[in-house]
Amino acid sequence: DEDEDEDEDEDGMRVQGCVATSLVPGRTATNVKRPRRREYNSRRTRSSSTTTSSLSSTSAWRVRAESEGKGGQGEAPSSSSSRNESFVAKYESWKSSPAAALAMNDAKPFAVAEGQTAKLAGASLPLLLTAGAGAFISGYKGRPAKKPEASDGKYALPLSVGGYRWEEQPAVNAKEPEKPIEIYEFQGCPFCRKVRVAVSVLGIDVLFKPCPSGGKAWRPEAIEKGGKSQFPYMIDPNAGDLAMYESADIIEYLFKTYGPGDVPRGLRYRNSTLANGLGLIGRMGAGSRAKPSNLPEKPLDLWGYEASPFVILVKEALCELEIPYVQRTCPRGSPKRQPVFEKKGQFQVPYLEDPNTGAELFESSAIVDYLNYVYSA
Repeated sequence: DEDEDEDEDEDGMRVQGCVATSLVPGRTATNVKRPRRREYNSRRTRSSSTTTSSLSSTSAWRVRAESEGKGGQGEAPSSSSSRNESFVAKYESWKSSPAAALAMNDAKPFAVAEGQTAKLAGASLPLLLTAGAGAFISGYKGRPAKKPEASDGKYALPLSVGGYRWEEQPAVNAKEPEKPIEIYEFQGCPFCRKVRVAVSVLGIDVLFKPCPSGGKAWRPEAIEKGGKSQFPYMIDPNAGDLAMYESADIIEYLFKTYGPGDVPRGLRYRNSTLANGLGLIGRMGAGSRAKPSNLPEKPLDLWGYEASPFVILVKEALCELEIPYVQRTCPRGSPKRQPVFEKKGQFQVPYLEDPNTGAELFESSAIVDYLNYVYSA
């Protein structure tokens, strides 16, 4: 059914891949007006005999995935242990590849791998058209400081001029949800990107469940819970499994519940549906169509933020493979950068940790290669 592969927001715009078109005859996407919003347009999650309650933690997701048999595009795996052994074996094989050497030994901030220039240029278009929305955490502060002769163990922007470096002062204007908020979405949707930008500004962690067109893992689950094929769809287990559609309502809810209150006016203007929709043209719908895959037992952990084109390429691969992941959101000014810096001796995004194989990887091109090698069916 074609309608199942098309996702629309309440303002009458339909998303096909990365292009938004009007549902109203004779009107373009730019002149469709959003009707007055209901207060958060919330609804409670439907009960189901085939699903358990929403996540209480990453470990809870693992138990739930085992009970539902979500291994290999929704088909019940022979056993979680044998599946993990297969993933580990693939990872060990992948470690001898040139991509692995890049991820483990030659990672360099702001370096562009061979053959990635065009992809990164396309992935940078949303950043330009939204004027950098999502690049800095709410309340960002930074200052120039004299670069010490020896490392002082403090994260700073890996650039220096005239003996000075730029030190970011961690800003915390949002409270971290006790349990990860779940968001069902896909990369090529401008409404979904609006929510991802807001998540980056707040710097909160979110469990993303990718729902690309043709997906058999999380898209059916979202439709069963919410009752319709519309994205993004959010569930907050910290509020009694409060569920809601509508990107604008989700953003407003997140800012009022976990952020400083009202959504900043400047962010509203920059993070518009039109700007995000045009920006996604640069990647021509990448991350919108499902590919055959084998789902891991545990969700992956990805350090990144929406404004980084390097991170976007990794999230596209995760979405196409329907791999769930917890985004450890760390825009500029996030305090989440320091722990990674202390652990790895450097910090750059994207940074991926896979609890299913033990992989800890930098470099977007290498991570994408790893994901396809280990999890493609």
